[in-house]
Amino acid sequence: MKKLLIVLMLSWACTKEDTTLPTASLGSKIEIKYENEVIFKEGIQAKITKIEDSRCPKSVTCVWQGSVRVYLTLSDSNVSKEAVLEFLADNSKPAITTVELGSQKYSVEILDVLPYPENTGEIKLADYKVSMTVKKV
Repeated sequence: MKKLLIVLMLSWACTKEDTTLPTASLGSKIEIKYENEVIFKEGIQAKITKIEDSRCPKSVTCVWQGSVRVYLTLSDSNVSKEAVLEFLADNSKPAITTVELGSQKYSVEILDVLPYPENTGEIKLADYKVSMTVKKV
């Protein structure tokens, strides 16, 4: 009976998911997966809420390179604000915006959105990762 109890306890401990959210410092490069959240040590939270990808796949000839729109929520303990950033496939224009939370302004910049589309099908939203920075302005 003791052996069974020990085995059950060990299996529960091994299957228990880690529910702690990743943390970072403002100004550092972070990577957020779709619908995941990052908590900054300074008390700000960022979450990717939606991704619309219209980039031209790697092995296809297109008239326009396309873009990917990243929708995110930036929040502190009192306020949440939505922001939409458009990241151009050719990276010819920075994807940057300013979000105001209370009296503090933050600069949000998208550095990259992966994976880049292939011609072999649709990318699942859960597979997207967004590299970005958030800084105080």
